[in-house]
Amino acid sequence: TSGSMNVYDDELLAGIEAMLNALPPSGWRLAMISNDPDAASTEAQFPLVPGDDIADAESMLNAMGRGHREEGFDAAYEYITNNPYASTWMRPDAALLVVFVSDEEEQSDEHFPNVLDFISWYGSQRGGSSYLSSIVNLEHADSVCATPPNIIDIGYRYIEATSYFGGVIVDICSDDWSPGVTDASVQVEPHEE
Repeated sequence: TSGSMNVYDDELLAGIEAMLNALPPSGWRLAMISNDPDAASTEAQFPLVPGDDIADAESMLNAMGRGHREEGFDAAYEYITNNPYASTWMRPDAALLVVFVSDEEEQSDEHFPNVLDFISWYGSQRGGSSYLSSIVNLEHADSVCATPPNIIDIGYRYIEATSYFGGVIVDICSDDWSPGVTDASVQVEPHEE
């Protein structure tokens, strides 16, 4: 939700629509949050639920707190751990999937200056039913960007954490994010009881 990420709003909404179509018919909730920890800690929108569509997702995106910082790890922590509204709907016994979307390197410096600290914290969530995926700038050899990203904007920290959890990594310059977000959403098996 930084200034530079606004150019990806169409791809973001298409990815959310693909996730909505790939998720099971019941038993899930989906929220978009800012990569800015301050905005994430105060986000208070009810998540998308089964039956919601892309128009609902667009309304959520337009109403969400925009921020300037690209600190996905700290933002996830603030939303999951310290946001009073999130605690009203996030079930601690449900699986958790976080999909980071960023056109810059992960820059958390408050809670997780070290990627391994984030991996340790995130891995302890939901009794091990925590999944991670990232849509980020890839290294030049793997990038499909018309102009390769600046080396400082490659999402190495997101990639490291996502790889640790065996998650899906998608190039932010891909025309279609849906295969990646579809693969990410099917990682989470719904609880039957």
